[in-house]
Amino acid sequence: MDSLKEISDESTPPEMGWQVHRIIREITGNLDPYEAIKRDHNERILAIEAELTAMVDGSASPLMNAVKLAGRGNLIDMGPLRQWSDVVDIFAGFMNQESPVFDYVPFEASLGRAERLLYIGDNAGEIVLDKILLKQLGIFPNLDITFTVRGRPIINDATMADAEAVGIADIVTVIDTGADFPGVVLESSSEEFLTHYYHADMILAKGQGNYESLSDRREPLFFLLQAKCPVIADKIGCRVGDLVLQNGRSQPQTL
Repeated sequence: MDSLKEISDESTPPEMGWQVHRIIREITGNLDPYEAIKRDHNERILAIEAELTAMVDGSASPLMNAVKLAGRGNLIDMGPLRQWSDVVDIFAGFMNQESPVFDYVPFEASLGRAERLLYIGDNAGEIVLDKILLKQLGIFPNLDITFTVRGRPIINDATMADAEAVGIADIVTVIDTGADFPGVVLESSSEEFLTHYYHADMILAKGQGNYESLSDRREPLFFLLQAKCPVIADKIGCRVGDLVLQNGRSQPQTL
C-alpha cells in the first residue's frame, strides 16, 4: 500500500498492476506465480481447438465468427472476478453474442487494405482462439502478420513460451513487447516492438489491458475485448460483459 500511494494519478491500470505484481514477485521469490494456471488453460483450450475451428469453418461467416470467438476468449483472465466454473464454459453460444459496439465492417475493410498487421495478444489459453482467427486471416494473401506477447511473465498474460506451446509461432512471426506490463506501455517497450507498432498499417489489440493503455492513441487501432468493469464499459458505450470490437478512429457501431 505504501508503494501504491506513490503511483501517479496519470498512471494507467496496467502500470498500476505491474507495480502490484512486481512486489508480489519480490516478496514470494516466484517470478511466474501463474505458470501452472497458464499451462492448464493452454492445454484445456487446445483440447477443444479442433471442435471450435470446425464450428467457425462451417458457419456462414467464418471470419466474423472467428473474431467473436477470439473476443469471447478474452474472458480467460485471472485479473478480474471470474464468473465461470470451467474455462471451457465460456464458449457456449459465442456466435450469437450481440454487442452495441462491433465495428466489423470497417475492420474487414481495413484488413483488405492493410499489408502489415500487428496483432497484440493478451492471455494464455485465449491465444489458442487468436490462433484460430490468425488462420482465418489467411484469406488476405497480401497481409503480413506479426503477433505480440509480453516480454516477461505478468499475471496470466501470454509470453513467448505460451505462443510456442499453442503453435502460434509456427504460423506467424511472434515478437514480445520487451516489457512485463499487463498491457502496452510504449515508453517501456523494446525497439523491435516499437518498429512494428509504428510501421503497421493496422493494429489489433486484444483485451482490456491493451485497451486501457492504448485507447487514447491515434494509430490505426482496433480493440477486441470483453468489457470487464463499469469504468471501461462507460468509456466504450457498452455494458459490463459485452463483447467489443471497436475502431479506435471512429464512433461505435451497433451489431
